[in-house]
Amino acid sequence: MPILLYKWDTLITTFHPSSDNLIALTDESIQLLIFESEVERGKVQSLLIEDIVNKPKMRDKQLYVQVNQAMLIRLLNKLYNYKQEMDLSESVIFLYNSISQHLESTLNFIEDFFGNYFDRNEKVPHGYRMISVKEICRQLELLQDALKGNQAIECNLKNILVNNFNKFCLNQKAVLTYNEVVYQKDLMNELLTDDALASEMSIREVLFYFNFNDDDYVAYLYEKLKSISELLNTKKERIAALRFEQKTINQLRTRLNYQFSASMPSLKEQVNQWIEEEIKFLENDSVPETPSKNQIEPEDKIHTSLSVAKLALLLRLMVVDKIITNRVVAHVLRIAVRTVTTLQTENIAFGSLETKYHNPDRGTITAVKDILFRWINILNKL
Repeated sequence: MPILLYKWDTLITTFHPSSDNLIALTDESIQLLIFESEVERGKVQSLLIEDIVNKPKMRDKQLYVQVNQAMLIRLLNKLYNYKQEMDLSESVIFLYNSISQHLESTLNFIEDFFGNYFDRNEKVPHGYRMISVKEICRQLELLQDALKGNQAIECNLKNILVNNFNKFCLNQKAVLTYNEVVYQKDLMNELLTDDALASEMSIREVLFYFNFNDDDYVAYLYEKLKSISELLNTKKERIAALRFEQKTINQLRTRLNYQFSASMPSLKEQVNQWIEEEIKFLENDSVPETPSKNQIEPEDKIHTSLSVAKLALLLRLMVVDKIITNRVVAHVLRIAVRTVTTLQTENIAFGSLETKYHNPDRGTITAVKDILFRWINILNKL
């Protein structure tokens, strides 16, 4: 035990639940012990600063912080185990809780002031873990309520989000690190912001920002990309669509040194690798392309004077209002790509239509409002 924490260690060891020392404790002596622990907290924090300043080498500072961090966690866990004993008096539990608060305050002090040296791969104390898991489970109910009935988000993606937090709440593994707890807390808080669940595109932005390289989400993205590719008739169109998706993904922001799984490549890296392999396969495919028998001729399409953005927003209105009742939005968009032309282009890119469907801009919303007002005037004249 480091000399810095020796007094706390002695105090906690002396008043083990099975120790006879507990029997002799009066309310006055308990208050005195709590006061001594409070004084010790101030001394330890002052000595931490002094010792760090006096260590010239960064490696020595890091080792010093991490040793004291580990020992504080060990003492906290010891007190947590003490409190699980049966038949403890309220005054003894109060003593244990008070000393735990002093230890937690010191541990938080180390994390706040010496964050560069704090070991975030260290396991969290049991008490901290329980509080964090309880809070995330409470927030999970809010997330489920927000996702329920949200037609803009596919069921598979909803399940991936909910299952991630469910697994975290039910996680029984012995070690849960600071990194794992903080990651889930930050991800949950971001998803519960006003705009995060507005569309699949906004969720994608959040998950890429947090480098959510979860196996289920990576597989979900592969399926989305595969469906985009399979929709198109020629290799050239498929490659162009995949390149567009790759560009869109690579332009998403990613938080530095953040990941769901440290043992797996980043989310962008995995998706980029899949796209590159798919494009390589398409480019090396020696089978000559023949016109698809199912390819719709231009004269068989519905020609519109809409832009891609306006078409996407009108489709979204019909989906939200349940005029279009297809369960999967992607199927609706694929049909539109095959059968509708816009003012600018005869062949709509699926990726472009999907992006504008999930993330309409203000100019497009205003323009579609004008269209709807014109329709009302036309209806009044019928």
